[in-house]
Amino acid sequence: MTVAFIVRWWREQRRSWCQGALAGMVGIFALVAIVGSPATTASATSSGSKMAITTNVTTTLQNFEFNAYFGPAVAQISCELDHNFGNPQSKPFTDAYCMSYTNKLVHNVRLSASGKVVTCVGPQCGSNPGLGTPDFSPGTRVRSGPFTCTITTGTVNCTVASGKGFSISQSAIKRLRAK
Repeated sequence: MTVAFIVRWWREQRRSWCQGALAGMVGIFALVAIVGSPATTASATSSGSKMAITTNVTTTLQNFEFNAYFGPAVAQISCELDHNFGNPQSKPFTDAYCMSYTNKLVHNVRLSASGKVVTCVGPQCGSNPGLGTPDFSPGTRVRSGPFTCTITTGTVNCTVASGKGFSISQSAIKRLRAK
């Protein structure tokens, strides 16, 4: 049994558990509680261009999912930020996970709290975002645990404090090196 299989099984189990009304209400409450932060201006680099950060989302939830929404004609990128997350029968884990799928390419990337990046390419690498996962547009920065993810035009960049991380788009995954 591989770690990837266990993680996929856990994600599917969690998603089926979260379909209950109580989980939906808790999710809505948590989203309302964390999304109301004031707009700030900062800059993020995406392929050499600058983008103003207009929305900051900071959460202390152990598990937070979001979609990077680029418009109706463009496939979204789904991400999940976990820190000290797991069930009582397993060791808690901390990672940032993003995936993208199009008709031509399915891929995902995982970032550990230490900055290790692991990628997966192929049909076995896909998953579905949970029901009710919020959509965020370019110009949004999401912080959870040790991770900071910035949505820019067509990409999501996730890093840890050292600057190590990844950039994912519909067509590629790139490692980001430490500052």
